[in-house]
Amino acid sequence: MSEGKNIEEQPEADKPITDDNKISAEGNSISSEENETVAEEEIQPQTLTPQPLTSEMEVHHHGHVHEKKKWKEYVFQFFMLFLAVFCGFLAEYQLEHVVEHNREEQYIKSFIEDLKSDTAKINKILELSTLQQNNFDSLMGTLKAPGFIETPDKEEDYLGSIFGLYLFNHTDRTLQQLKNAGGLRLIRNQQASDSIMQYDAMVKKVSEQAMDLYNANQASTRLALQIFDANHPRSPFINRNLVPKPDKLRLISTERVKIDELFNQVFNFKIASVYYCDFLRALNKYATRQINFLKEAYDLQ
Repeated sequence: MSEGKNIEEQPEADKPITDDNKISAEGNSISSEENETVAEEEIQPQTLTPQPLTSEMEVHHHGHVHEKKKWKEYVFQFFMLFLAVFCGFLAEYQLEHVVEHNREEQYIKSFIEDLKSDTAKINKILELSTLQQNNFDSLMGTLKAPGFIETPDKEEDYLGSIFGLYLFNHTDRTLQQLKNAGGLRLIRNQQASDSIMQYDAMVKKVSEQAMDLYNANQASTRLALQIFDANHPRSPFINRNLVPKPDKLRLISTERVKIDELFNQVFNFKIASVYYCDFLRALNKYATRQINFLKEAYDLQ
């Protein structure tokens, strides 16, 4: 009995190890390790590890960036760029065209005003020159009269015509602007441009004829001052407070040669005046036609 009791009370450590005991022990060991692993995972912080891109993603990404454009797309982009530049050029050209057209019209309007001013001046000169030419005739008649030396005061009404000189002063404001600024290229209407240049040429002809008229005036004036006393009763340039007024016109020379020479100079003066007026009439007629032509060509009122 005592031996049996001792066997039963034998500690587990001394018990023989069987296969079941081994499996149980291994299970307990594994369970304890799993528990420790879980505990460590709960304690340790979790970190995110970047995942490498897959081969499919890399191929898709790089293929999108470096995808080659088709030749049609290049042609289309070139065409759009060319169209944009061309439209910009057309817009700038159209704007410049409008600006130049406005400038052209302003030049024409200004030139028409100059023509109107010229015609008014010419009409006044023709009126005065006609009276002067009539006085030339009367003066030459009295110079050849038999009793001229005894009664020279009869010349007083006509002597003043020798000192009169009526020259045309051309209004060249617009023409000078057109020449200096190269504005003649703005006159697109060729007939209008030609008519403007023709008018300018006619004005130069009038200026040349004016020199002959001026020379005739100077020659007649110098000779008249050698024959007639400048202190005549109607002189507006003499201060009567200092110079007494004479009762009539007096001669300072009675030489018949000088009187006849004066007659010739007055005659020459009249011829120069007649020719000068002929040029002015032609210029006036041309200016009037040009005003009507330019108004019609540019639709101006």
